[in-house]
Amino acid sequence: MKYIIAVLAFVLVLAEPGYPQSVNWRSLRPDQRHLIQLDLGYSYGATAQFGYGYRLTLVRPAMVGIDYSFPMGERLLDDFKVRLGAQIEILEVGGFSATARILASLRRFENPLVRIVGFGSDFGLVAGYYDPAWHVAGELGFDKAITSHVEHSDVMRTSFPAARDGWYIPTGGNWYYGLQAGKTIGESYDLSVRMGATDAQGSDEDAVLAYYLQLGLGMRF
Repeated sequence: MKYIIAVLAFVLVLAEPGYPQSVNWRSLRPDQRHLIQLDLGYSYGATAQFGYGYRLTLVRPAMVGIDYSFPMGERLLDDFKVRLGAQIEILEVGGFSATARILASLRRFENPLVRIVGFGSDFGLVAGYYDPAWHVAGELGFDKAITSHVEHSDVMRTSFPAARDGWYIPTGGNWYYGLQAGKTIGESYDLSVRMGATDAQGSDEDAVLAYYLQLGLGMRF
């Protein structure tokens, strides 16, 4: 049953809270359609993320984007997560703003026993007060591992002959909730901070130190 434990470890370790680009819709000038983001922080370990977003002209402010994140370990590119999706401001009243997002994710995790590639989704809502010079908001989201492909190593096969490669459908996921704030620097830069906690779906056991903290630098052009 050790391969089941490996799958659960993958879900808990890499199904970290979503890393939305911290977008202040009020600070975006009409001619600024591109957003580049660099984020560093802690989420079950030290992580780094690079992201790009493109602002669309719709009835409400919206943005599509992609980001790439990885844990800061000895081998930087062996584990990673890629997300692709969109976010849209669904409500704006007198400085109060609410933004919804939906993302698809691809994750890869490998250790001496197993290599796992998984697909999932991330749904979230961010709501708070937004000023052209700063913002503060709360966030709530759910990061779901939908399906994963497991390939065991020779070491694993030797010790546990019953281990089987193939597709598995984990039912686990993580709720995440916290606060974020940002400060506009000049006409093109934004500093942001995010912090919060996660809660495993259902009766699943929470990971050790299930908190996250993230510092970000964004550039608009």
